[in-house]
Amino acid sequence: MNRKELFVQVDMILWEEWDPIGVNNYGGPSDEYTGYVPSVVKLILDGSDIAKITKLLQQHSNVNMGMTSKLGDHKAIAIKLHTLVDK
Repeated sequence: MNRKELFVQVDMILWEEWDPIGVNNYGGPSDEYTGYVPSVVKLILDGSDIAKITKLLQQHSNVNMGMTSKLGDHKAIAIKLHTLVDK
């Protein structure tokens, strides 16, 4: 998968499956999480482990969005994102 395809895939996963504030259920903008894609892609391309990706997702959710979540809330998505490098 090339870098452009990776960006598209990460953006789609963040929007469709991660969506910590639930905006896609209410017709929110599809680019709501696009600003977080570069940092996630960087970790993926750097070969970061699932724990590091999980922590980044929690940071984006809790710090950047003001949500309250636990690490475990983000692990399944981090696993999915981590496997993108194999495609």
